[in-house]
Amino acid sequence: MKKLIWLALPLLLLALLPGCKISGHPLPQGMEEDAVLDAGREIVALLNGGDWQEVYDRLRADAQETSSPEGIRSYMEERLAKAKGYVKETDAMATGQKLKDTGEEYGTAVLYCKHEKKTVMYRVAFSTEMELMGIEAKVQ
Repeated sequence: MKKLIWLALPLLLLALLPGCKISGHPLPQGMEEDAVLDAGREIVALLNGGDWQEVYDRLRADAQETSSPEGIRSYMEERLAKAKGYVKETDAMATGQKLKDTGEEYGTAVLYCKHEKKTVMYRVAFSTEMELMGIEAKVQ
């Protein structure tokens, strides 16, 4: 089941941010920063609320093929066990990315959130049509 832990991360891992808080690439044409950040915040709230099925349902079809609600649950519970309960967002940015294999452009909401024990950096990727492509939660 560990393979399910990666959710839709194969898409993200191809071209995600190098982890820098300061700068990023411009969003693809037609994507608005506020829309990407708001959609990202919505996914973070669902993840912290344990609504794995809803997160899965929002993934676009190709991402659903490499994921499951159970995979999302397992992935997040492992991270939240270290970070504990969500407290608040401390920083956010939206950045553009491009998949290396297809050249598809997408936007990523990068949200830094304080939890009871640790900070978690959430990366939530959306297609230019605002379809959820994948998520990553990195405990810092």
